[in-house]
Amino acid sequence: MDISSELQVIKPIITIYSNKFLSIENYVNIVEFDTNLIRVKTKEKIVKITGDKLVLKYINEDEIGIKGIINSLEFTD
Repeated sequence: MDISSELQVIKPIITIYSNKFLSIENYVNIVEFDTNLIRVKTKEKIVKITGDKLVLKYINEDEIGIKGIINSLEFTD
């Protein structure tokens, strides 16, 4: 079954579990990576995650998982 492009979800979906883990669906690439800062480009904005001991738990073509102590999440251009 073909799904109309208007119905397809292309917006980023961010799920946060407490301040210890988050996942980002529909990302484009990783712009910057450090144990205190990760910036991920999505089709709309750049998601800036700041914290401590941040690591990439998993990464695949649709989703990225980030583990660590998450202090803030910000959308930038």
